[in-house]
Amino acid sequence: MVSFVLTLLIASVTSLAFGHNFSSNESAIFLALINEIKAQAQLVQENLLNNNISLANEHATKASTLVTDTVNNEISERNQRLADDLENALTTLETSTQSNSSSSMASEIDFIVSDLDGILDEIVTARIDPDQLNNSTIQALTIVELLDKVLSNYGDAYEVRFDMTNMSMMTSMMNSSNNNDSMDSMPSNGMDNDSTSINNASAAKGIELVNITSYQTAQVLASKVQELFNSLSTDSSLTADSKNVDQAINNITAALQELVDSIKGKASPMEIMTIVHTRVHPNFITAFGLQIS
Repeated sequence: MVSFVLTLLIASVTSLAFGHNFSSNESAIFLALINEIKAQAQLVQENLLNNNISLANEHATKASTLVTDTVNNEISERNQRLADDLENALTTLETSTQSNSSSSMASEIDFIVSDLDGILDEIVTARIDPDQLNNSTIQALTIVELLDKVLSNYGDAYEVRFDMTNMSMMTSMMNSSNNNDSMDSMPSNGMDNDSTSINNASAAKGIELVNITSYQTAQVLASKVQELFNSLSTDSSLTADSKNVDQAINNITAALQELVDSIKGKASPMEIMTIVHTRVHPNFITAFGLQIS
């Protein structure tokens, strides 16, 4: 039944060219990166609260690796102090999660993450002009960039071995699912922070979750996308006498809620791709006039 429904969904969007490669923008890419770093820092805190120091450290390491030499150079060109502060904060975050006691480091980590968030906000102010920060197109492109990160991390979590951001991959994944019942959804009561319990639950349904860090990242980024869109959709300039835009915004709101719920429920990679590629992307085209390249 799932495969049949997905077949209909894919057929319904064949008029839209495969592969939603939106015209991007340096500011949107940078804003998405800032949100990624904040998400990793948030996950450090959440995993410490669940007494999982190893996962906290993995997220701290992931936050550090997001700031490549290219990114660091770009920040330092605008403000060397901020570049240095960011590097120091990320290094401190990583080294602070190498302790053997989550209780002894919790308050310290909270302080570090708060400091990191402040530095990142300063970097955004220094890097991006106010008119771009308040531009709905830039904000929409930022959300699209983050959706790609959701898909990439979810793919890494289940080791799908192909690019989930590429819509054309849905066909081959659907064919694979027809021959493998392991692609069915899997219920969950929320974010799992214990790798053993997650993998045991996954194995019961015949699908193996191989990267808990990436799964948690996809989950938090999906919630961040929803948060950013809810803020963006309240912009009165988006709904000026346009029923099509109003409907598209409503469609996106519903689709993003389904995305968050489906990731929480450990849905199959195909189902996650279907939501993004057939329900979110087309409505972003309508609502924000994003160009496909």
